[in-house]
Amino acid sequence: MQQAHESAQQRVQEWMRKSPLRITRARLSVAEVLLRHTDPVGAEVVFRKLLDTGEDVSLGSIYRILKEMEDDGLVLRDRHVSSGGVKAVYAIASDMPASRAYVFRCDVCHRQQRIADAGLAAQLANVAALEGYQLPADIVIPARCPNCVPAQSINNSN
Repeated sequence: MQQAHESAQQRVQEWMRKSPLRITRARLSVAEVLLRHTDPVGAEVVFRKLLDTGEDVSLGSIYRILKEMEDDGLVLRDRHVSSGGVKAVYAIASDMPASRAYVFRCDVCHRQQRIADAGLAAQLANVAALEGYQLPADIVIPARCPNCVPAQSINNSN
């Protein structure tokens, strides 16, 4: 576990050096919070942790920094579904636990939305095992995104 943490820390430092972005205190602080957590965390958790340490940063800056890190492949964003709704969570890429994901792929524009739901994954895995099927890590579900659904079909469904 210690070796994985050190590897992730080295990756963060390497990303910071290679990134065209300036190395700022806020970026370093966000990376440190993510490195300290073994589970993926939401932007609000990162924000609260930084406020607790006296860091002067806005929630908007946290989201922007996480997006920059995600765009460069350092951070993985996942979606966790709970009774409270869908929430984005983030982790250093090498620390993100492997989980089965469901990818909604728009059959018109090919936009994708990845959703991880442990309960759904377990149910599908059980059904697949009973029927003798083996599931891939990512299950792609053809769908139509909100941008490609004709406005009249939305209005007619009400």
